[in-house]
Amino acid sequence: MTWRNRWQRTLPLAAFLLAAAGSAAPAAAGPPDGHTFRLVVIPDTQIATQNKPELFYAQTEWIAQQDATGRIPFVIHLGDLVEWPSRVSDWERAVTAMHRLDGVVPYATAVGNHDLDAWACTPEATCDPWAGIATDRSTTMFNTYFPWSAARQKPTFRGSYPWRQMDNSYFAFRAGGVRWLVVTLKFDPTADEIAWAGRVIGNHPHRQVILVTHEFQRGTARTAIGDRVWENLGRLHPNIQFILSGHYTRVGNRTDPGDAGNLVYQIQADYQTYSVPKVDNNSYLRVMDFDTAAGTVAVQTYSPYCATTGECPAELTDAGNRFTLTDVQFPTREGEG
Repeated sequence: MTWRNRWQRTLPLAAFLLAAAGSAAPAAAGPPDGHTFRLVVIPDTQIATQNKPELFYAQTEWIAQQDATGRIPFVIHLGDLVEWPSRVSDWERAVTAMHRLDGVVPYATAVGNHDLDAWACTPEATCDPWAGIATDRSTTMFNTYFPWSAARQKPTFRGSYPWRQMDNSYFAFRAGGVRWLVVTLKFDPTADEIAWAGRVIGNHPHRQVILVTHEFQRGTARTAIGDRVWENLGRLHPNIQFILSGHYTRVGNRTDPGDAGNLVYQIQADYQTYSVPKVDNNSYLRVMDFDTAAGTVAVQTYSPYCATTGECPAELTDAGNRFTLTDVQFPTREGEG
């Protein structure tokens, strides 16, 4: 049974889309060829994938429908697509959700700790997955279901590391009069992976960079992993403007100057929970509306699933989940990097 069939058992797909479109959704942004555009960020989906995949399906279905006017040039997944990486059904569900965007909206997916093969240690009830991924960083399952061969067909794709693997990757697009580069780094990146990202960013000085890595901060405080990424990458390049992360069940944002005086906006969000009925928390998206003329980025937190079903608030409106960055400088460089 497909996910659409499962939806139709409780709510016809057409009715679902009409309900989501008519709910308290974030106000529409303009098309990406002007000075306004929208990025959508998908936080950790592992619990939705395992326990209630219709939450994940609703997210990407809503994104695809919202992009009918071309207002969304790119979508970013923060990693932890799956809960248990040896379980084929997890990957099949994740692929079903993300492939809804294929041919509609370009996207990048970071690799989280749950996406590493060794996270699925045995015996499941008593083993320590952290010990496994400390020595085994293989990503066979991730690369099987989100392969380089598929990514290279997308016009935004520019490259990856290691060669022909999607552990770390980068993509380019233009929106709001700005040339953008999205660079993903694998969970707890190695020195080689950080150095690769540094070369990529350094080779594209005319692009503003959105760096995506699964763990970087916990709320407003950078973690040890985040400090290492910051010291060896984030602060060093004048064109790094945003660093996005998930991993910890909380939200937070901070702004720090890079070595060149550029401001780096660091934003973290993750809503995962195993509890029922709060498992619906896993349905929230981050919607980032850019206005490069006004120098603002308005961030909202929205659940298409809950907007339709009423099982939880459609929007989270506290200060950590709804805020606006102001006085953001967006260089509209004309050179091709």
